[in-house]
Amino acid sequence: MNTKLSGVAIRSIATAVPKQDFDLTELYGVYGTDDVDRIMALNGITHIRTAPEGMCSSDFCEAAARLIMAEESTANIDGIVFVSQTPDYILPATSAVLQHRLGLSKDTVIFDLNSGCPGYIYGLYQASLLVASGACTSVLVCVGDVITRYVNQLDRSSQMVFGDGGSATLVERGSGEIAFGFRTDGSGGKHLIIPAGGCRHPITEDTGMVSVQSDGNMRSDEDIFMDGLEVMNYAVREVPPIIEKLLEQMGWQQSEVGTFGFHQANRFMLDNLRKIMRLPKDKVPVTMEKLGNTGSASIPLMLAEERERLSTENRLEKSILCGFGVGMSCSAAALDLSQTKIWDFLEI
Repeated sequence: MNTKLSGVAIRSIATAVPKQDFDLTELYGVYGTDDVDRIMALNGITHIRTAPEGMCSSDFCEAAARLIMAEESTANIDGIVFVSQTPDYILPATSAVLQHRLGLSKDTVIFDLNSGCPGYIYGLYQASLLVASGACTSVLVCVGDVITRYVNQLDRSSQMVFGDGGSATLVERGSGEIAFGFRTDGSGGKHLIIPAGGCRHPITEDTGMVSVQSDGNMRSDEDIFMDGLEVMNYAVREVPPIIEKLLEQMGWQQSEVGTFGFHQANRFMLDNLRKIMRLPKDKVPVTMEKLGNTGSASIPLMLAEERERLSTENRLEKSILCGFGVGMSCSAAALDLSQTKIWDFLEI
């Protein structure tokens, strides 16, 4: 599906990550120096941020939202879209929790969206629909995960990849337009999944049993599983055509785009996408080294890390953001971020 929405603007983007930093070289004694070095070189990740016990996705999103609310006029915020795969509760909706904690009006409309890697674009789309329709004046898109809670510490394929964090983005009425594109292939859902814990496969005494899986890694059915090769194959297949369609929608040439902000999955995947699409290296930021793959928050965190360079080099006026992964799903947006305030990420 492709569409274009007018009369919207991305006003501010703020992000937050845990102070707790895990150096992957601490795993030398567990997996061996050679294996750890090889995986770090392939993924481009040397550290991950892990949320301490008791901190949830909403805590990082709230901290990011408060950065925005301290400087922007927030009286007109009348919508919250919360995007996560690690909500505070099964019920109530975490967006309702955030409405209360942020002190927003009881007239605020709320949405919870269950999405991971492509989730930031889905959140922007939902918020833009609300604003473009005239239903809302200003919507907070709160996106984040504490996915390390679902990583088995004996599973090197996940332990050396995923990190935690959150973000808040203010979408409001404006003179801009955003083109969106979405693709979904649910047949690939098995390639990035936490098998147990939902109504389809409830938690039992057996689901928590850790064993050696078919890929040689240790985990239980209550832990996250990712087939990295399948995810990469999906991204390589779907990302180029979805971006080509966005360029058509906006009337842009690929060479005119200043920033291709991809989901920060790993360095190997982004390098492959860049080479396949023949993109200059300086147009494809790679920022997961000290944070890990932070899922739905990875795109706003990338913008936070690269904000000074991208702004100084005038690379934000024509930007394309693209998330891909769990679902399997791919989402993308073409937009102008040159007037957007992007904050440095906050550590909490």
